Amino acid sequence: MTTGMGTRVRFTLERDEHSVHQVFAHIVPAGEKNEKRVLCTGWRVSRTERGFVEGVNASGELIDVARDDWGKMLALREDLRDRDNLENICLVKVHSRGNRLTIDGYTLSARVDRVTWHKIEHCMEEVDSSENDELLEGDHFIGWVVKPGMESEVERILDVKPAKRVTD
Repeated sequence: MTTGMGTRVRFTLERDEHSVHQVFAHIVPAGEKNEKRVLCTGWRVSRTERGFVEGVNASGELIDVARDDWGKMLALREDLRDRDNLENICLVKVHSRGNRLTIDGYTLSARVDRVTWHKIEHCMEEVDSSENDELLEGDHFIGWVVKPGMESEVERILDVKPAKRVTD
């Protein structure tokens, strides 16, 4: 892609020294011939003599690309990170009882990537214990839980290791 100033930039998703997926920019700075690889740490808005400018923060430099393009890179990175969670995924018990709503079921131990989510979403329901004016037992919980009776189906789809299963 091209920055607002016309400089070519290439974004890649790579694992860093800790094996975590990160976004890196490969860019040839103005006046130079060699490509430079820099870690991208997020979206930044800065005030300059030209007014406010925004773009990707890359080792203290601002790369002015379309925010939608950056959003797509972040979504890809999150999917890769979430896919890594599948190796140790399991169901975790959650319990919350209030004056209006009781949540007693299982949630996922970690986020999953979009492809995996689409496979299990029919087994999940969203809950929000903040509907309760008063919490009587357990902890507050806002998120997704497995629909009652669907635990074994979710574990099968996620290929939960036998030692980590809550169902037989």
